[in-house]
Amino acid sequence: MKAKDLLKVFDEHDRESHVWLYTPTMFRILFPDETDSSLKMSLRRHVKSGLLKKVKKGLYANERARCAPTDKLPALVPHLKPGEINYVSKHNRLSELGVISQMPLNSLAVMTSGTSQTFKTCYGTVTFTHTQRPIGFILDHTELDQETGLLVADRELALRDGLRSGDKALKELINEQLQKDNGGGR
Repeated sequence: MKAKDLLKVFDEHDRESHVWLYTPTMFRILFPDETDSSLKMSLRRHVKSGLLKKVKKGLYANERARCAPTDKLPALVPHLKPGEINYVSKHNRLSELGVISQMPLNSLAVMTSGTSQTFKTCYGTVTFTHTQRPIGFILDHTELDQETGLLVADRELALRDGLRSGDKALKELINEQLQKDNGGGR
């Protein structure tokens, strides 16, 4: 896979399909004449040259893509846990809602119907925490964030998730805020 061929594919997908993330399987389809070994070598070479960015094992980004979102970390969620119900909660959502003042930098807390897992990517860390909540309950207590295309917890669900987490510091922040809300922190 030559650089000019890769750039041509990138530009076409950026313009017509709004694709900026790629998997090795996608590259195999796009470059069917490449053997597995030459494809791996090409990907390594293009990452080293800066033409391709390795997001994590098995996921690459076209950094030149105009269609790439400004905030790339939330955009990774569907690619990291495809086929699962995922929603932003805990630290990130509580901060957005003004319940806690600390906003996590370069990290995203996501509840998932899938397995708990943490992904360290070139854009930051995405931590998925398994929830056993029924899908109906999740859908009743989340809304679609138009900017990211992700479900986000409402205040009640984000508080519940935060209090159920094993994060002692987060629990303390939530309890402090709840005391203030109830007039106990004056």
